[in-house]
Amino acid sequence: MSSSIRRASHSDDAPPPIVEGPGTALPAPVTEQNVSRNATTDESFAPVITAYDGTNEPTIEAADGSGMTLDDLVAMAEANSPTLQAAAASVGVAEGGAVQVGLYPNPRLDLFTPQLAGSDSQYSAQLTQEFITRGKLKLSRAAAMREVSQAQLSLVRARFDLLTNVRQGFYAVLAGQRRVQVLNELVVILRRSRDAADRLLKAGEGARTDVLLLDIELQNAEVNLQNSEALLRSARAQLAARIGMRGMPIGTVNGDLLAKTPIYTLESHIGSIGQNALVQSAAVEIERTQIRLRREQVDPYPNLTVGAGAQYQVSQPHKQGLITISIPIPVWNRNQGNIAAANANVARANANLSVVENSLSQILAEMIGRYQAAQQLVDRYEQRILPEAQEARTIIQKGFDQGEFDFLRLLQAQRSLMESNIGYIKAQESRWEAAADIANVLQLEQFP
Repeated sequence: MSSSIRRASHSDDAPPPIVEGPGTALPAPVTEQNVSRNATTDESFAPVITAYDGTNEPTIEAADGSGMTLDDLVAMAEANSPTLQAAAASVGVAEGGAVQVGLYPNPRLDLFTPQLAGSDSQYSAQLTQEFITRGKLKLSRAAAMREVSQAQLSLVRARFDLLTNVRQGFYAVLAGQRRVQVLNELVVILRRSRDAADRLLKAGEGARTDVLLLDIELQNAEVNLQNSEALLRSARAQLAARIGMRGMPIGTVNGDLLAKTPIYTLESHIGSIGQNALVQSAAVEIERTQIRLRREQVDPYPNLTVGAGAQYQVSQPHKQGLITISIPIPVWNRNQGNIAAANANVARANANLSVVENSLSQILAEMIGRYQAAQQLVDRYEQRILPEAQEARTIIQKGFDQGEFDFLRLLQAQRSLMESNIGYIKAQESRWEAAADIANVLQLEQFP
């Protein structure tokens, strides 16, 4: 193996490092100006991020051109989401039903002729009204109002589900942008290194194997870059659909992928399960079924239907009055089946509340576990993996300059540093995804 390619120091026009964090600078390209083993290595680097825009088509951007923030996207989602519009319409449906179910029945006008028989013919008109007893309408409306409350809670859940989708989509795009930045700069570095090695080979100072190895690394990096760009375009399209603006291109998003999140622990947050709209809706369902039970229990008590009217008879006496009173007699049907079913519904609603609480507790435990695992991985990258990968690359670079390590060892160290940067971005994305899920279960307005 030839050792004609010596060291990889930072040139003046080398791109800045990609991921802000301890020891995360990218290796600089190999150039013809730094082929000496005795050249010194410049380890200085600045944690600067250059925004990436992978498309030239018109995109949704912030007014100042800095990129859309999470708050911008949330506001757009709340204004445009058909999911929220449908949930809000469902509230209106429930409210209309609650009004209707409590209305008193209309009076009925009956026009009839008891008989048509010449001088004995009769012509009648009667007004009939049903009187509802035992507060049945009040109970029906009370139960319907609980359905209104449940529809409102469903709207709350729909909103937090929307917030979670937007939050996760935002950080998926943000991580995708960072990933493309990393791979973009890697491609630039490898292309310069490959071209420099090729020029050295043509000048009789390099080896064909060095050129081939660098070209293989370049091809792999270019494929990874193309794949990451495709995934970024997909993430942006998905984000547009999540905010209810499908087909609208999303441009650069502006956020801090490395920002700290609150400390989530199961012990400190398990008590907050009760504020979830699903739990509250289950509690309201208990109230609704209890009211429905009372409504079924009073149903056997008959309503009173009273009619009053006038009748004209051709023969004397011409003018006659009519009075009718109708009361059903609950002999065989005393609503026994509906009362039994209502009792069962109450028992089911009580059990379902515990089911919902247990289910959300299980989900929260899973989400917090995922978050803590991702956070631990992020911490490990920041505290150990990235600094050690950078240190290893620096040591091997210096050893390569002094003839202690071969070219393959240097290439391996550079690849390890690059993979560590990509892994760090993936860990950050997983951390934000889990944090958004936790915020959804706890229904947190403030995020992060």
